[in-house]
Amino acid sequence: MLNKTPVSTIMTKDLFILEANDTLRDAENTFRNYRLRHAPVCSGGELVGMLSMIDLKNKDDEDVSGAFGMDSKFMPMLVHQLMTPDPVSVQVSANIIEVAQIFTENDFHAIPVLDGEKIVGIVSTTDIIRCFLDNLD
Repeated sequence: MLNKTPVSTIMTKDLFILEANDTLRDAENTFRNYRLRHAPVCSGGELVGMLSMIDLKNKDDEDVSGAFGMDSKFMPMLVHQLMTPDPVSVQVSANIIEVAQIFTENDFHAIPVLDGEKIVGIVSTTDIIRCFLDNLD
């Protein structure tokens, strides 16, 4: 049954999309204010990356300041400097089993869902687990 169920039935449709040139401070505020864990990143309306709360928590100020030659506390880093570029995405017609397989083969927890080139949703490992639990017989 789940191999025929499209991911569109479980994806989150209300998205917060970050822009590649947003500051990390703005991204952190968005994540905190809306209790997000992942967000797609766009530039010119095109999907260019993904940013997660884990990315923000794991950023190391020493690595950043060393890479840019300045004290990172005073440097307004941008989302595109920390995001994961060229993220794996799925089409809205992908089935839940296909998406679950992608998660098992990769080390990320959210996938943007596209209709052609347009972002229409995001699906997370939590969505997949919830779906599997709801379908236990």
